[in-house]
Amino acid sequence: MPENRLTRYELELMNVLWTIGEGTVQDVCDNLTRELAYTTVMTTLNLLATRKNVLSRTKDGRAYVYKPIVSRDEVSRSILSDLKSVLFGNRLPTMVLNLMAEDEADQKTADVLRDALKKLEETQ
Repeated sequence: MPENRLTRYELELMNVLWTIGEGTVQDVCDNLTRELAYTTVMTTLNLLATRKNVLSRTKDGRAYVYKPIVSRDEVSRSILSDLKSVLFGNRLPTMVLNLMAEDEADQKTADVLRDALKKLEETQ
């Protein structure tokens, strides 16, 4: 993950590309959940490719095709690491409990968490 962190808006654009795999500015605009100006999306995708180095771009006719070069998991881990460090004082249990308080956990979620804890205990 690059040093420059991604903004919420940049993450929205990245989410589209992670979902569709690759696409032009128009493809990204068409797949956004909210309407944004074509030129705004174009400028931001260019920035993500040339300055933040999280997208590759290749020329296809008159348009550029953008493709993620960092995975959703890489970005997620980086953001969660920052949150844990800055907001939760590197206290993982506090972070997890706060995340769980925001989500209505069901039995399936409890089972997944229990299995993850079991695997963690087995590796210790």
